[in-house]
Amino acid sequence: MDKLPPPILTDVLEVISTANESMDYRLVRQKALDALFRTIPSEGAIFFLPDGKGQFTHIKLKNLSTAYCDYYKKHFYLFDPLHLTKGLSLNAVMGKSQQEKVFSYDSFLNTEYYNDFLKPQKIHHKLIVNLVAEKELYGRIVLTRPRRFNSFTRQEALTVRTIAPYLAHALAHNNLRMKIKLKGTVLDYIEKQSSIGMILLDENLQIIYSNEKAEAAIGKLELPRSALDHKDRLPPQILKDCEEIKKKLRNCPVDGATITKQSIIHCPGKTNFVITSKVLDQGPDWEDSRLLMVSIEDQMTAEERSLAKIDPQHLMDKFDLSKRETDVVELLFLGLKNAQIAQKLFISEVTVKKHLQNIFEKVGISNRTALVNRILTA
Repeated sequence: MDKLPPPILTDVLEVISTANESMDYRLVRQKALDALFRTIPSEGAIFFLPDGKGQFTHIKLKNLSTAYCDYYKKHFYLFDPLHLTKGLSLNAVMGKSQQEKVFSYDSFLNTEYYNDFLKPQKIHHKLIVNLVAEKELYGRIVLTRPRRFNSFTRQEALTVRTIAPYLAHALAHNNLRMKIKLKGTVLDYIEKQSSIGMILLDENLQIIYSNEKAEAAIGKLELPRSALDHKDRLPPQILKDCEEIKKKLRNCPVDGATITKQSIIHCPGKTNFVITSKVLDQGPDWEDSRLLMVSIEDQMTAEERSLAKIDPQHLMDKFDLSKRETDVVELLFLGLKNAQIAQKLFISEVTVKKHLQNIFEKVGISNRTALVNRILTA
């Protein structure tokens, strides 16, 4: 670091200092982007944030249009010869000869991608920087220049190669500090729920914490081959539910309301599990940094617990159930068979079957398992 010119050294030290003092990861990323932007003369910059699975989660811009960013994510990424939103994994980066790359679009001047996307933004030359620290990729920064400017030079690429590791380690250190604070403020809540399996996921759906009951439950599941590709080997249903929650938050902010997704994972010949996923209320220090809490509970235990939450009047109002039909639903939640329900309610088993047929029709499902799932999420 002593070999860096004073202005560049000052910028790098500011990023490191911010990473040590601030818990705002957005500020640290902005400082890292600004440091590169001031070091290498550029007209614009893009910061791709990896999700741990080789794709991007967010894109941060400097002096570039957010509208064009949306166009890129929806359409133009298909025509990008650099595939900047892919290969955001350590293996992909380390498989290349260098962690920075200079590129110009001289041979793309007659393409739709250049004329409809790059040219309006005055992008012709790019310097691509991958921020790698401790065997993990923390981001990809792309500096841009218009056609009237000279391309990025070899010396500028070497300068970037010198400072990028310091910026990456600053991001890594800030990320570690955030996780430490997270454990101190959130895990108390998890431990209070220790009677059931609990998993805490970050915004990239990577496991931050899971208790023994959650690990034991997942160990009982027969995971498909697709789940083995995920770093933490999570069941596909959990990933699907969490992705749906994230999508709802992006498309329709709920101003503090809780979005909950509940599903049942079936295990042939084994215990079924009720999976409940929701966004964790993290407080002001974690604004815009989504954390998701997933609970895993034996279905029978969950049904018994849920009885306390079943509001007969709510079921009557929402599904137009009769009082007797709500009685059947409550007993069904306890796992009772038709004959047992009939005995409890002093009615015939044929009458129970008729009640269930009416309930299925009103709720819009066709079997007992679907009914439980529907009522749990009503």
